[in-house]
Amino acid sequence: MTRSTSALSIAVALLLPACIVHGDSVGEAHPLYPDPEETRAPRELARLSGPIGSVDGQDVKGLGRSFALLPGCHVVQLAEKTGQLNNGGVGGYVAMLPQHTVWAFRMEAQHAYEIEVELENRNGPTGPIAIHAWDRNQQGGATEVAPIRDTQEVADCRKWTP
Repeated sequence: MTRSTSALSIAVALLLPACIVHGDSVGEAHPLYPDPEETRAPRELARLSGPIGSVDGQDVKGLGRSFALLPGCHVVQLAEKTGQLNNGGVGGYVAMLPQHTVWAFRMEAQHAYEIEVELENRNGPTGPIAIHAWDRNQQGGATEVAPIRDTQEVADCRKWTP
C-alpha cells in the first residue's frame, strides 16, 4: 500500500439521504480567493474537487465539492464523511474519512486537483475504501499526490512559488 492510499472500513447503506452527491458531479467551482466578486479568467485559476473539509484552515464543508483557487500552496483536509448514490438513487455508500489526512498541493493555473474516494471490493455491509489525490494538467496528464507525512512538507510547500 502506498502513502496515498488508505484502506478503511465503511458502512454501506442501501438508501442514503438526499444530501449525498449523485454520481461524480462536483458542480460549479466556489471561489476561494480574495475578492471573489471579481470575475477571473479560468486560465488564472486552479480547480480543487472532492470531499473537502477545509482549505488553508477555512471550513468549506457547506460550500460544495468544487473550488476555484489562485495558484500557490494550498493545504487541504478531508471532510468527516462522503458518500455516493448509485444511478437511479437506489444504493450507494457513506464513508467516514480519516481527519488526519492532509495534502499540501502546489497548485498551478489551469490544473485540476481531485481527491477521490473509491469503494473497493464491496462484500456485505462494510468494505475498504481507497483515497487518491491527483494533479491533472490541461493536456490530460495526471500525477498522484501523496498526503503529507509531516509539517515540514507544509512549510516547504508554502515557500514554493508557481
